[in-house]
Amino acid sequence: MDCLANIKFLDALNQPINGLVHQLWIGSILISDHVTSTSGESVWIKRPVGTIIDVRVKSLTSGEYKSKVKIQLIGEKTIFIVRSPKVLLKGVKLSAKDVATGTYVRSTYIVAEGDYLGRIADDNHTTINELIRINNLESDSDIRPGQILKIPIKKTEAQTPSSEVKQKIQIVNPSQQEKTKIIVVQQNDSLALIAKLTTNTVDEIKKLNGLSSEKLGQTQKLKVYDRQVASIVKKTQILKNKEDEKPVTLPKVTQDASKNKEKAPIVKIESKAQATSKVSQRNEKAIARLHPQVRGLIRKFINDVYLKHQIQLVIVQDYRTYEQQDALYAKGRTTSGRIVTKAKGGQSNHNFALAVDIFPLWADGKLHMDAKSDAENIKILKKVAPIGKSIGLEWGGDWKSITDNPHFQLKTGKTMSQLRQLTKDAGGDPLKVKYDVK
Repeated sequence: MDCLANIKFLDALNQPINGLVHQLWIGSILISDHVTSTSGESVWIKRPVGTIIDVRVKSLTSGEYKSKVKIQLIGEKTIFIVRSPKVLLKGVKLSAKDVATGTYVRSTYIVAEGDYLGRIADDNHTTINELIRINNLESDSDIRPGQILKIPIKKTEAQTPSSEVKQKIQIVNPSQQEKTKIIVVQQNDSLALIAKLTTNTVDEIKKLNGLSSEKLGQTQKLKVYDRQVASIVKKTQILKNKEDEKPVTLPKVTQDASKNKEKAPIVKIESKAQATSKVSQRNEKAIARLHPQVRGLIRKFINDVYLKHQIQLVIVQDYRTYEQQDALYAKGRTTSGRIVTKAKGGQSNHNFALAVDIFPLWADGKLHMDAKSDAENIKILKKVAPIGKSIGLEWGGDWKSITDNPHFQLKTGKTMSQLRQLTKDAGGDPLKVKYDVK
């Protein structure tokens, strides 16, 4: 199972760290080079559950990327919170070379094995057409593992914050400020920092302690008003299906970043998750065997069905060789089992990697493909078939001579004889045939 994940960087006051230049690595492979937005978020990524993500942050002094924390992916959709004990409300200013003119600033994404443009677009909050445009791609299938893609980020989400950031903390009425406490000044503490951490103002602290300047000494004792800082928690907006808005929350995750917390200030990780289901890993393996011109349609079909009806479809048959087709044809005739097809080798769109057979998962999370389950499966497939037809797929349930409800295929307008000849002309490789379809 894959995990759709993002990392959100917060400072000691739960404020997002904007403009943080960082990289995400899996072992020795760079998968993302990104700058956090005003919400403190990194880029969305999708990798198998259990994958270790190494988060490396760019040093402002040396310019080198240093590993700060390693995260193990969990769940189907997870937002990891990486928290620093430091106050970094002003964020990290971007240099001129990092900010592009125009509507977007650029980030990059490295294509992994099994990636497809639709998923990359969804994960990075953009569109397939936009990725094709800015990367000069010929189509949505014109990507390969290891390829570096430009990812558009809205400029308004990557602007450098102003020099003065409003404090989003709860201010207590003066009548509630009589109670005070004593704190000890630590190395590198400033009056402004102490004020912010204690929800006091600089003038209040100076007045309480009779200070004439803002200079402090290490181990100096200061009196401050005893106030509680109100945590600022932003509600993550997650797209939900109108018919089913019940979230599935994963357990909290805690993980130490380093044994030496002085050198690695990021020390705490929490996770918030909303379960979602799109194209499963099993489906991806099947889609990878299909003709390039049908892959995107099948992915969209499966995704759209889930988004509209909360029905998870599973591909049970995809590309079949002539030999495999003949073996399937023999069932119920010369071998045991019931008859499942009337097509011999070279007589099915499956033999040209143009078709899939799809079954729905039932409420129990299982496939039911026995004869007594046919009525329920057909009922569900009739419900979702219009979605496949609306994006250009041909549905076997519309056929007159033989009805094949689980069957969806690319409309090529070719006869079986023509398909066989085109494949023969392509050296016997059906994936190399180019079809003139919209």
